[in-house]
Amino acid sequence: MEFPETGKHCSVKDCKLLDFLPFVCEHCQTVFCKEHFNMDSHKCLKMENSTKSIGEQSASFLCSKESCKDLSPIEMPCIKCKQHFCVAHRHHGCLELSETEKTQKLKKWQIPKKQFAEAKAIVDQQITDSLKKSKNTALANKVQLMRVKCSAIGPKNVPTSERSYFLVHLPLTFKNKHIGTSKGTFVNMHWTIGKCIDSMADTLKVPNDNNTATANKLKLFRHSTGNLICSKMETPLMKLFEDSAVFDGERVILEYSDNVPDNVVDPSLYT
Repeated sequence: MEFPETGKHCSVKDCKLLDFLPFVCEHCQTVFCKEHFNMDSHKCLKMENSTKSIGEQSASFLCSKESCKDLSPIEMPCIKCKQHFCVAHRHHGCLELSETEKTQKLKKWQIPKKQFAEAKAIVDQQITDSLKKSKNTALANKVQLMRVKCSAIGPKNVPTSERSYFLVHLPLTFKNKHIGTSKGTFVNMHWTIGKCIDSMADTLKVPNDNNTATANKLKLFRHSTGNLICSKMETPLMKLFEDSAVFDGERVILEYSDNVPDNVVDPSLYT
């Protein structure tokens, strides 16, 4: 006895196998045997269309740059303008600051700098006031020396072990916007006072005609008293240290002798 309605034939033309337990492709809904039910085995058309659709959809993000036709499978929106740009045009200028924004940010950055400068000025003044009031002169001189050393400039060929430091106040008639009114400098402790003055003037860019007989001479004065430190230019600096005429790290005034022949009347003018 035959059962003509039992089973189904495989839809593959070269197969046509009668399968009593046939498989139905879930994509194309066609009957296949166990050898051809896989989508790859029977080359399912639905799979091709599905793959093509997914491929077209995945490359649907067009770069927003007018001259660019690049398609990307992944959207890469700009965090500012929210438009999609390809990798080549991800830096499209959207995040660049305008001149106004740059000026505002610069002002914002300058605020802490200004606050620091103001705070430093207050602390420096407090230290200066404390030094003036200090009864311990030796300690005050050491603190003064440490302060001057921090930013002192001078000839690089002077060995560190032979350096003597001074906080030099510039002549009232001389202006230097890069240095200000005073600057820490160092000289060689084995030089004469004349050579020290020449070195200070050279370091601080102060005009110096001390080698000219009839010229207005530069001399050094003590800032604390206004007195001339030494009139003889050939006097060794070490001799002045030994005689306590000056100490290492002291505040001194570099001034032209025609302006103050014997002493500085008002040292407070040199700040």
